[in-house]
Amino acid sequence: MSRILCTGLIAIWLLAPMAQAGSRDRDDWRESRHHGHHDRYDYAKVVDVDPIIQRERRRVEREVCWNEQVRVRADSHRRSDGVGGALVGGVLGGVVGHELGRGSHHNQVGTVVGVAVGATLGHQLAGRRHERYETVTERRCAVKPDLEYHETVTGYRVSYRYRGQVYHTTTADHPGKRIRVKVDVAPAHRHG
Repeated sequence: MSRILCTGLIAIWLLAPMAQAGSRDRDDWRESRHHGHHDRYDYAKVVDVDPIIQRERRRVEREVCWNEQVRVRADSHRRSDGVGGALVGGVLGGVVGHELGRGSHHNQVGTVVGVAVGATLGHQLAGRRHERYETVTERRCAVKPDLEYHETVTGYRVSYRYRGQVYHTTTADHPGKRIRVKVDVAPAHRHG
């Protein structure tokens, strides 16, 4: 009995690595039934992945702003309310009227007329607005057409190695380090 037990244990010990290898093969090969066929799947190592990029140009409108130097009329300034101008004008007009009427009996009339005309002119000149211009910086904005470029990944070009051969395909998603492949096994020649 111990001899049978020893022989059995030796046989198990020798056959165990082969059973593990067969079990690994079954793990790598997946079978499914689809429309009466046996489909087999395996995994291949991905050796290269390149994204497929679609470039798209879109028209957009953008607000563009800039600073611009502009010459504008400054607020008008009055030198005075006209009283100071009337006084100065009256004095000057009186002096001019007095000098023009000198030596005649109209000397006093010339002085009075000179004062009245000078005061009126002085009042008008003092009350007149003096326009002034200055340069200011104004912010200007406008909406202008522009182009915008977008890139979108639409898929991936994948190179993978299966049983020593390199194959190429495209996928919608990044495959990662390995890709699932469908294996089709057929006889090399037909008998019949």
